[in-house]
Amino acid sequence: MEKVLEVKDLTVKIGEKNILTSINMTAYKGRVLGIIGESGSGKTMLCHAIMQSLPAAAQITHGQIIYQQENLLDVSASKMRAYRGRHLSMIMQNPSTAFDSIQTIESHFRESLKAHFVMTKKEIRQIAIDAMYKVNLPNPEKLLHYYPFQLSGGMLQRVMIALSLAIQASIYIADEPTTALDTVNQKQVLTLFDRIRSETEAAIILVTHDLGVIAELADDVAVMYQGEIIEHANVYDFFDAPQHPYTMKLLQSRIMF
Repeated sequence: MEKVLEVKDLTVKIGEKNILTSINMTAYKGRVLGIIGESGSGKTMLCHAIMQSLPAAAQITHGQIIYQQENLLDVSASKMRAYRGRHLSMIMQNPSTAFDSIQTIESHFRESLKAHFVMTKKEIRQIAIDAMYKVNLPNPEKLLHYYPFQLSGGMLQRVMIALSLAIQASIYIADEPTTALDTVNQKQVLTLFDRIRSETEAAIILVTHDLGVIAELADDVAVMYQGEIIEHANVYDFFDAPQHPYTMKLLQSRIMF
């Protein structure tokens, strides 16, 4: 298996308190790494640490985040901006917060693509339409003229994924991407991630509190508890032969936190 992203001994503090402690994990090409844990376990903080979009009070005090044989913690701010979006794409739980309400969907595609490529408006428009077709959005040509508030949460989630597809990201970090969606849209988004993994061979880091999502989509699982990864296994061992008492309790209760 080919490593795409490797986190080594990552520690994040707010003041004197460890929010993340000695995190070690690896994401592989064409595989889904599911990160599961209760609210407050540090899942979202880990996503923001990888993207280097931590809140101002949080500091990475130790560790490495290796992408393409380079420690992202050592690169310049401008280079990290180039990586972010172009190579590492974060898909958030509430997609409405990622969009500017006064810009059309087409404007969002234009802004994102122009930040990384030299393209004409016609080329950008066609790439946007193709990407939205891939995520099963109806009438993409019409949707380009819509504003974010005119779309449902499920549609906005798919637009966000289409933006990442258009840019051809290597790693998708999806933070609770199905939590705010109804059952139908949840299924559509999970099916879409499965297609992305198989068709593009991108690595997907899928953060969730839902064991059903892990069972359906993950290849590998990292269990987080109080800012630490307490267990890391392939999905079969996670369900059939858990090692840590917390993981055993999690599976026995079948809790959706």
